[in-house]
Amino acid sequence: MTRPHIEFIHTDKMPWSKKNLNKYLNGIKYKTLSVDILTNEMSLILKYPKGWKINNRSSLTVDEEIYVLTGSININNQELNEGCYAYIPANYTRELFFSSIGAEVLTFFSGKISYTNIKKKYIKKNLIKKISLYEEGWDKNYKGINSPEIASSGSKKKLLRTDTNNGDQTWIMGVIPSYQEKKVESHPVVQECFILNGEIEGNCGTMVKGSYFWRPRDILHGPYGTKTGCTILSRSKGGKLIVDYYDLDKPFDFNSKHNVLVPDKLLKYSRKKTRKITY
Repeated sequence: MTRPHIEFIHTDKMPWSKKNLNKYLNGIKYKTLSVDILTNEMSLILKYPKGWKINNRSSLTVDEEIYVLTGSININNQELNEGCYAYIPANYTRELFFSSIGAEVLTFFSGKISYTNIKKKYIKKNLIKKISLYEEGWDKNYKGINSPEIASSGSKKKLLRTDTNNGDQTWIMGVIPSYQEKKVESHPVVQECFILNGEIEGNCGTMVKGSYFWRPRDILHGPYGTKTGCTILSRSKGGKLIVDYYDLDKPFDFNSKHNVLVPDKLLKYSRKKTRKITY
């Protein structure tokens, strides 16, 4: 396993690193959520300062997948505000790349970050300039995502991307308040999630806004439940999401124990949070 099982950490507790990731991203602070030590694929939160910009035409040599958490960035006159998603394939030339007001951006790189000033061909079919949940709303059905228990509850989803070569997917899920699962499950693919809003309880404890996990394939997990409802950005790696369900030993209840699975260096960012829910 070249990327460790992380389930889960609270990213708001992590400090911002000031060490430059790369000259291309000079001046940007960041939080490293997880890294594949073999491929150098990585998941981060990037913090663009107000007035940041790239002064010359350039492109990354790896794919970059982004979701804007706060603020806004602009790529080639495409403004990406809070709640916007984009997929920028390797070698896509950025004539303009800046942030006028600053931004915090959930970012996934497909390999070691490097850039070039030489114009090269990029895979046009992979380019997604902008998808906005706030502007477009939820999908009308659950087509494209195999998650029948959540789908049948009335929860919503927004499918952002399905890789036409390997089936990897990215989507946003809106889970309704008072949702409780009746089964445990596993997936034959990696699942990576970031809690955008709300909170949700599971077998490892209660995740809240800003919580993050990277779960290897075939790990039994759940059941899950949420009193408040929650919004989750999810990714599958290794193919499309497939859910294998198993019967519960006992019914779900909202008294989950805090039982995280994280590397030792991340333990201090995974301590239990106490949150009082008011009605």
